[in-house]
Amino acid sequence: MYALLDEQLADARAQLADVLKTPVDSPAEAHGREVEAGRLAGMLHRLEGAEEGLVFGRVDSRDGTTLHVGRLGLRSDDGDLPLLVDWRAEAARPFYAATPPHPMGLRRRRHLRVEGRTVRAVNDELLDGSAPASDDVVGDGPLVEALEAGRTGRMGAVVATLQAEQDAIVRSGHRGVTVVRGGPGTGKTVVALHRAAYMLYAFPRAAENGVLILGPNARFLEYVSAVLPSLGENDAVLSTCQELAGVRSAEREPFDSARLKGDLMMADALAGLVRSLQAPRGDFTVRVGQERTRLSDEVVARARDAAVADGLPHNRARELFKGHLVDAVVAQLRRAMAEDLARIDAEVSQSTGMNLDQAVEADLRALGLDGAPTEDPDEEFDADALRATLLDDAQVDRSVQDLWPRLTSEALVQRLLTDPHLLATHLPNLAPGERSRSLRAPGGGWSEADAALLDEAAALIDGPPDRVFGHVVVDEAQDLTAMQWRMVLRRCPARSMTLVGDFAQAGPAPTARDWPEALGPHLGTRFTVHTLTVNYRTTEEILTSTRNLLARIAPDQTPSRSIRHGEAPRHVTACADTLTAILARELRALAAAHPGELLAVICPDARTDELAASPITEHARLVPASECRGLEFDSVIVALPDEIATARPGGERDLYVALTRATKRLRTIGVRTS
Repeated sequence: MYALLDEQLADARAQLADVLKTPVDSPAEAHGREVEAGRLAGMLHRLEGAEEGLVFGRVDSRDGTTLHVGRLGLRSDDGDLPLLVDWRAEAARPFYAATPPHPMGLRRRRHLRVEGRTVRAVNDELLDGSAPASDDVVGDGPLVEALEAGRTGRMGAVVATLQAEQDAIVRSGHRGVTVVRGGPGTGKTVVALHRAAYMLYAFPRAAENGVLILGPNARFLEYVSAVLPSLGENDAVLSTCQELAGVRSAEREPFDSARLKGDLMMADALAGLVRSLQAPRGDFTVRVGQERTRLSDEVVARARDAAVADGLPHNRARELFKGHLVDAVVAQLRRAMAEDLARIDAEVSQSTGMNLDQAVEADLRALGLDGAPTEDPDEEFDADALRATLLDDAQVDRSVQDLWPRLTSEALVQRLLTDPHLLATHLPNLAPGERSRSLRAPGGGWSEADAALLDEAAALIDGPPDRVFGHVVVDEAQDLTAMQWRMVLRRCPARSMTLVGDFAQAGPAPTARDWPEALGPHLGTRFTVHTLTVNYRTTEEILTSTRNLLARIAPDQTPSRSIRHGEAPRHVTACADTLTAILARELRALAAAHPGELLAVICPDARTDELAASPITEHARLVPASECRGLEFDSVIVALPDEIATARPGGERDLYVALTRATKRLRTIGVRTS
């Protein structure tokens, strides 16, 4: 099997080298070479990525048929015999879906743990109720082994241990919007990433444009960055909302103004402001030669209406508007020239008593020529040349700018948010106090909430984004505001998306309380919802300790059930001046008792800098409470839980997230109030 992989790797490398050396004689040939090189490079990446853990499973049917399951498919040299079945292929479904009550014709499911090209462990599950034979290796199972393994700080693929309820979602035939909900530790993120890989495999049209993975912050994206490449999919863009909008460093913003900026009314406000800048009134005057030509406001209004009729973005419609105005100026000059010629003829005829046309016609006949003289002013008036000159004229463009300004997204958003009069005009339903909270200082930096406004403005001004995707995964989707949903949907015209989240873990910015409320304004009812019920990360003891908190923040949510047990959480109380010392002591004890495990301290955001300067970072990762969504660690110490719960609106949900990040053990450290 590995020999065949080596052959295919060598063949792909040779083909790529040949293509890159191929001479080209035209831009079309150069483009064709680039496309083929991209295809071969993608194939090479998939083959190289599959080498680690190429094969991880085998299914043996009761009729004696055997199939090996792996990260990609390999066939024999003649192409007929499948040596290895891609885990996403329909033939591999029984590896994930078969259970003892429903064995799907299987006798045995075998799991292989492979390091490099060496098999390190074998484990069999007997599915048909038969007694173990001499070649059966029955143990605890790969899922238990994976769950008990130490965390590495990176999410890994679980393609070898997907459970039946997870696999059913991954392989769902629904090609539209799929929502995956579930409590902490139920595998929402890993299901979404595996589903993205499945979509790219099963639906080639989606694969043409790649996949976008949208996460809440850079820390989370780093955590999940290795999953898709390990599944053989390399055409993935990982981004946050602010990065999609080109905002590289987002400033912090008060939550009340962030919530206002996330409301759909901001889309209407920006659209209204753009419309108000599209020649709302006035005439148009431009100098041509030594003369000034004026177009009436009625002519300008007709040019505006024609420019906006096709629904083009502002700046492209502006060029149409400019062209219509120039055409009107040229037509007016042509009419003026014709009127001048007619006036001259009339004046000559009156002063001489001679009809010039008749005189010229007589002269032509005397010369033996037929036909009447032409009076077409176009023979003296080159309309095309004049039009081109006016379109390129800077003075004409300045005059157009007064009526219909060329815009940038930054200038538009800045104009709206810094002008109280514009806010009152375009956001009339906001109370004055709310409008004042939306204002920003001129020239100040952009916040995360501003990013969605900048993206909306860019769409209004210049049109849709340049890059769209075949499939989009949104993690922590419950935290997206209505304006952020609009920027996501702009990048996925096919509406092929996997959205994962849990409203019990929602932050303070969004106002939706469930998926219909969050997605309804954008998608109506065109989405399906799947619920994960089994917690694979958090122990039952930790989950039990959060039951009362969950009941307060999400009383309608059914708690997930854990399949794992461990230590009971422990709470320590410290004096304010001994907090850092006690944190360091607890961390040293955990590090000594559990060497090699991944430890984290989750703290209130306002305490991050203070604790970062202390010795605790020698033993653990320090994570602000607002940034711990989606992460997991072997052991977690939550510092100052009461302060996390009250630090911002929705703080109890931040605390719930922090308390459910540990896979093995949880400590909390509070401060005495007296």
